[in-house]
Amino acid sequence: MLFGFAAINGLMLSSIFLQYASATIFSAFFASAAIFGGMSFYGATTHRDLTKIGTQAMFALFGILIVSLINIFLRSSFISFIFSFVIVAIFVVLTAWDTQRMRKIYEQYGNQISLSGLAVQGAFQLYLDFINIFIYILQIFGYGGNRN
Repeated sequence: MLFGFAAINGLMLSSIFLQYASATIFSAFFASAAIFGGMSFYGATTHRDLTKIGTQAMFALFGILIVSLINIFLRSSFISFIFSFVIVAIFVVLTAWDTQRMRKIYEQYGNQISLSGLAVQGAFQLYLDFINIFIYILQIFGYGGNRN
């Protein structure tokens, strides 16, 4: 199912890529990779418990989604631009939190075979974090005329 989702997501991204210049796409990808890698490293190595901030980020994400649905009717590009920054910040926090959760699960169940597909669930969660960071950074970099 993860590979199927990745394939469908790839088709969706290919249509998005038609709207942006290649330089913008590459810049957004490298910025996203650096942010994702840094926050994954932080989440994997920190001794601070990120559960509280991760839970708050999830609730913030739900709030942003509701307001974004309202913005579909308002069609404000400025609100979308500002929300891109907020959503990137939320997914940066979620990346660290998800990485820390995966590390804790591995420490607890690393020597056992997972019947529920914990590794796939973790990969899916981190994949979604990266894709969302990338899409919204692409929107930030493409705002104001860097589109094709």
